[in-house]
Amino acid sequence: MFELTTLVATGVIAFLVGGAVGYFILERLKPAQQSRAALEKQFSEMQEQQQAYQQQVSGHFDRTAELLNDLAESYRSVHNHIAEGAQTLHSTGISPLQPLPEGRPVLESKATPRTPSEQPLDYAPRQPGSKGALHEEFGLDKDRQRKEEAEPPTPPPPL
Repeated sequence: MFELTTLVATGVIAFLVGGAVGYFILERLKPAQQSRAALEKQFSEMQEQQQAYQQQVSGHFDRTAELLNDLAESYRSVHNHIAEGAQTLHSTGISPLQPLPEGRPVLESKATPRTPSEQPLDYAPRQPGSKGALHEEFGLDKDRQRKEEAEPPTPPPPL
């Protein structure tokens, strides 16, 4: 029938082919690679969403700035109209309203340099070694000293 060598060679070849096919199937179905690919896809989608959101926010603030400039220009036009009318119609010809200058942008596009802020001066400064104004015993020592100064010391009782 079959020779032993042919049977062994067929078995080895079948084993190698089966092993190769199994290896490629396992590689395709490997959970780590599937989850990694899914995470990479999700990450790229989130990046695209973030970029779209940033563009939407930027467009919103650009449009808001345009609308505020239009509003300020409208306010300036109304103010100047009232100032001209007040100057023309006022009995002395002098109006307390002065027209606003035309032509310059109301909102500047470049940021103005900020000066460093200072702490507010509406507090009682604390002297070194003393209790501050927000301490629960603040001012109590002064009241105690005033009482002691107002009452003369009592002499010790006789022996």
